[in-house]
Amino acid sequence: MSSENSLPVPPAEGNMSFVLKRVHETVFEDRPVLPLREGEVRVNVRQTGLCGSDSHYREHGRIGDFILTAPMVLGHESSGIVVEVGPGVTSHKVGDRVALEPGVPCLACPRCISGLYNHCPKMVFAATPPYDGTLATYYNLHAAFAHKIPDHMTMEEASLMEPLSVGVHAVVTMGQVRALENVLVLGAGPIGLLCGAVARAYGARRVVVTDLVDEKLRFASSFCATSTFKTLSKYEGEPEADHAARVARELVEHLGGDVKDNDGFDLVVDATGAQSCLLLAAWAARQRGRVVAVGMGRPEVLMAITRISVREIQLSGSFRYAAGDYEKSIALAAERKIDVTRLVTHRYAFKDANKAFDAVTRGTGEDGKTCIKVQISQGEAPVMVP
Repeated sequence: MSSENSLPVPPAEGNMSFVLKRVHETVFEDRPVLPLREGEVRVNVRQTGLCGSDSHYREHGRIGDFILTAPMVLGHESSGIVVEVGPGVTSHKVGDRVALEPGVPCLACPRCISGLYNHCPKMVFAATPPYDGTLATYYNLHAAFAHKIPDHMTMEEASLMEPLSVGVHAVVTMGQVRALENVLVLGAGPIGLLCGAVARAYGARRVVVTDLVDEKLRFASSFCATSTFKTLSKYEGEPEADHAARVARELVEHLGGDVKDNDGFDLVVDATGAQSCLLLAAWAARQRGRVVAVGMGRPEVLMAITRISVREIQLSGSFRYAAGDYEKSIALAAERKIDVTRLVTHRYAFKDANKAFDAVTRGTGEDGKTCIKVQISQGEAPVMVP
């Protein structure tokens, strides 16, 4: 048993991998260990957090244009230990503890060269068809995307650098949050909570989190929010746009202070992708405020474009993470600005991966408690000799 995991687990056997064969069918397979290419390191994966996208592929076999057409290893929020370095690698050594950034771009196109590598058209992203994910004993990764972590950071914390980096990209890189600003976060799921925590860490004066679920709002109050707001129900026959405008007015009036004086928030982050929330975001932002859409919902939604134009609101998307986001996330967690492990509500051994996925799909564990973040502990593997 090893102290590197959040749960005690036996040593790994072979390259055991958790494979999605087709919708609703997953199996454990001992897969061949692939040779290392130039610039890669081999990581013994030790902790993996489950994301909604992992569960979505298991339940539906596709997300948008990404369609499962062949068996695929699941998982992409991982950390582990380097057990072998490939040709040309001088930055890493065997034994390094790393957080895995699961998307490796081509590193040569204009987008990559400019630092916008999250938009690389040749991106290889773990557990996105046709590429295998990280729920395996070994995962090969370009060394530049195996981020070394400090000695005091746990494997569980390191695996949470992936969703935290999504929050950093949305709030800091795209949202340009500033000290003493007022921030509204729509949705108290893992990404919304981490967006709120990043805003607090960067000095926001108020961080208001909205959701429909009381339990999530209670957790948000203890984790990142200066206050919470339960979204008001629609009146019978009330158009969705009118409902959004009414909720925004009541929220601003309820908060008072400089939010009311400024007639809205400096930054609004939508972590839901729901049309109702995107409409609310437009109505809740102040003049020349910023709205960042990080949640994934329907491909097309109604938007309050006149409101955005007249108030000169900046509307931007946010996609994964790019240059500098992982470094910021590791610093925030290492310096205890954000306690990411508080998000973890359920932990499973690798052999119980199906139970972990079931919990994410249901939204509750076998204990009946709401899942915020589910973690899987994977076994220690021996150092590999080239």
